[in-house]
Amino acid sequence: MKQRFKLGVLAILGATLTLGLGGCTVDAKTVPAPAKPKTDRAVYGSHIKLTGASNAQDLGGIKTRDGHRLKARRLIRSDQLGKLTTNDARKLTVTYRLKSVVDFRSSREIQATPDIKIANVTYHQDSVVGNDYGTRTTKAFYQGLVTDRVALRGYSAFFNQLLKQKMGATDFHCTYGKDRTGVGAMLVLSALGVSKQTIMKNYLYSNVNLAQDPHITFVGQPVPKGKAKQDLHHVQRVKRANLDAVYQRIDQRYGSMANFLKRLGLTPKKQAQLKQLYLTK
Repeated sequence: MKQRFKLGVLAILGATLTLGLGGCTVDAKTVPAPAKPKTDRAVYGSHIKLTGASNAQDLGGIKTRDGHRLKARRLIRSDQLGKLTTNDARKLTVTYRLKSVVDFRSSREIQATPDIKIANVTYHQDSVVGNDYGTRTTKAFYQGLVTDRVALRGYSAFFNQLLKQKMGATDFHCTYGKDRTGVGAMLVLSALGVSKQTIMKNYLYSNVNLAQDPHITFVGQPVPKGKAKQDLHHVQRVKRANLDAVYQRIDQRYGSMANFLKRLGLTPKKQAQLKQLYLTK
C-alpha cells in the first residue's frame, strides 16, 4: 500500500531506521543510549541545540563543487518554532544573528501552531502548499513541490527574501523541517553550487536529528525507551527516493535544475548575487 500525505493541521512527516538484535540476549542496563554520530561540517553544517526544536541546522561550512563554503550564521533550516524557549530565542538572535524566518507551512497549519515571535525578527509566510492540499502519494506530494502554483510562488518568494537579506541569518522551516524544508534546502544548495551527493546526504540527515527528539517516534517502529508517552508524534522517515522524485520531475518539466531556478526567478545574475551573499570568498 502506498503511503499517503494529508495536510491540514497535521505535519508532513519524517523518520529513521531502527536496528533489531535477533537471537541475542542483552542486558539493557549495560547498553548505552545511542549517541548522535559526529558529522562532517562540509556536508551537514552544524547542529543547533535547542530545547524547542530538534531539527535545526546551520548550513554554514557546507562545501560547494568549486571549493567554496557556505557562510556560517546565514542559512538555518529547522522544524517549526512554536515551542522555542526564552533561551532558544536568545541563542538564535545572539549566537546565530537571526533576522528573518520563512515559514513554508499552509495558513491553516500556521494558525494552529504559530511560531514564537522573537523581537527584531521578520516573519514571512511563503506557503508551498495550500489549505485544501488533500491526500497524495509521497511521490506526488514531493513532485508537486516543484510544479504546483502555490509551491512555485512560495519558493520564488523565498529566494527573493534571501537576496534582500544582506546580513544576519534566515531560518526556513515547515513542521518537522524535512520535506518542504528539505526541498527548499535542495534548491538553495543547488543554486549555490553544492553537489547532488552532498545535498542528498544533507537531506537524509533529518532522520538523525528527529531520532533524538523525545516527542517523535517513527511509523512502523517500536517506541524507544525513554520517549515521551504524551504528545508523541509518529512520523515517516525521509528517503532517498523522495528527493530523487523531485530531481526527476524537474528534469521532465523544465529540462534542468538551472532552468527550474530561472522559473523561480533566479536569473544567472541573481544566482551570482546569491553566491556573493552566502558563500565565502
